[in-house]
Amino acid sequence: MKQIKTVLIGLGTVNVGVLTILKANKERIAIDYALDFVIVGVADSSGIAINSNGFDYHELIEFKKLKKRVLELPSYLPGVSTEDITNHVEAELLIESSAGNLKTGNPGLQVTRQALRKGWSVVLANKVPLVFAFDELHQLSREYGGSLSFSATVCGGLPVINVLQRDLKLARLKNFKGILNATTNYILNEIDNGGTREDAIREAQRLGAAEADPSYDVNGHDTANKLFIIMKAFTDFSGLISDIPVTGIQHIEVNDIKIAKQKGMTIKLIALAEKDNHQWKLSVKPMEVKKNSFLGTCNGWEMGIELQTDLYESIAMKNYEADPVGTSAAVIRDAMLMVCR
Repeated sequence: MKQIKTVLIGLGTVNVGVLTILKANKERIAIDYALDFVIVGVADSSGIAINSNGFDYHELIEFKKLKKRVLELPSYLPGVSTEDITNHVEAELLIESSAGNLKTGNPGLQVTRQALRKGWSVVLANKVPLVFAFDELHQLSREYGGSLSFSATVCGGLPVINVLQRDLKLARLKNFKGILNATTNYILNEIDNGGTREDAIREAQRLGAAEADPSYDVNGHDTANKLFIIMKAFTDFSGLISDIPVTGIQHIEVNDIKIAKQKGMTIKLIALAEKDNHQWKLSVKPMEVKKNSFLGTCNGWEMGIELQTDLYESIAMKNYEADPVGTSAAVIRDAMLMVCR
C-alpha cells in the first residue's frame, strides 16, 4: 500500500466532495490501486491545521457540515498563513481548491509555487494560479520534479484538458467553440423558459454551482479564464488573459432570446478561438447559434465543446453538471493519474 500524504487547500464544496469520494471509495482505491490518500494538512481562510497521522475523512466532512472553520480544529497552528503550510508538513501532493482571488492570485498562487519548489505534485481546481502564472508554474514543475495537473479547472468533470493533451497528441488546433460555464447556460435556459435571471441565479447558488457573487460567471470572466487555460495547454498561444475580449450575459433580455428563437437560433455564451494569419483571435461573448446545432442543444446545466484539428478533424463532447461533484471527481482523477504513472 502506497500512502500519498496530501494537503488540502480550501474546505469548500470541491474539497469536501473530494473527501466524500475518497471515503466512499477507500476500499476500492486500496484494492485496485494499492493507494491510500492520507490527509496530513488542511487550510481555509481562517488558517491551517496539521495532523501527521492523517485526518479522518468522515470527521472532516462532518466538521464542515457544522460550518466550522480550520481554526476550530484541535491541530490548528495559530499564526501560520496558508501560503506557508508547505514549511510545516511533510507531503507529496497538494490539492488547491481555495477561492480564486483575481486581484492577487493568493493564497492559491503562492502556495502552489511553494509546493512545486519542494518537489510536490499539485492538482489545481482553482483556475487563478494558472491565469496569473501558467508558464512559471510549469517551469517550476519541470525544474523541481513535481507534477502539475489541472483538468478540474476547465468544465469540471468534462475531460477537456485530458483529451486535448493526451488523446490529440501531435494535432494542431484549427478552431474551437465552447460553452464552458454551466451557470450562465442554465440562466439563459431559464430565461428562455419564462423564468427570471434572479431566480436562476438563486437556484445556481443553492446548488453550489454559483458563488455568492455571481458576477464572475455572468460577466463572462470564468469562461475567459477557462479558454485561456485551454489555449495555453494545447496551442502556441502566448498572450495574456487581458488579450481575450469578454462580454457576458448580463445585458441579455427576454426579447433578445425571443428574436433569436424566431430565426431558429438560440443564444449561448460562447468561448471562441480561431487562427487568422498565424495569429489567434479569441473572444467570449453571447452568440446566436442554430437551435439544432451541437452547441445549440447544450441546454441548462450542460457544457460542451466543438473543435477542429489538422489530424482528427471535428470532435464534439458535452456533459451535464449541476453541482460540484464532477469537479471533485476530476481532482481525484488527476491525483490518481499522477501517482499511478
